[in-house]
Amino acid sequence: MISNFMRPGETVRARGGTRSGKRGVVVATAAGRTKVRFNGSSGTRWVRTGNLSSTGSGSLSWILPVKAALVLFLVVPGIRFVVVHLWTHGGLDGFATALGNQMGQAALAWGHLITTDPLGALLHLGFLGLVSRLMHW
Repeated sequence: MISNFMRPGETVRARGGTRSGKRGVVVATAAGRTKVRFNGSSGTRWVRTGNLSSTGSGSLSWILPVKAALVLFLVVPGIRFVVVHLWTHGGLDGFATALGNQMGQAALAWGHLITTDPLGALLHLGFLGLVSRLMHW
């Protein structure tokens, strides 16, 4: 991770100052300062973010591959739609109409899914909520 963008829960090491070399966990961040709970101390302390470095052993090391997979999961169908349209129509003629038709069919499919399989629709919406939460992590 970038050393000047710390996230809560990330493990860091202090550089410079009286706590140089000590490890801690980020509790909060605000305006170029980071609140850290250092190992062996009972309280927290605000430290300039520039005096901290990420140890890379935090619990968020998995988030980058997950985000990359989610981006592919969301982008590949759109790219496929464009490629299939270009292949079948030989250009972008009628692309806006085709995209509008697909969006309308997707809305109708959601309505059908909600009426025929409400549990499946709730699971799908829960998955989309999880995806949204992970993309803003």
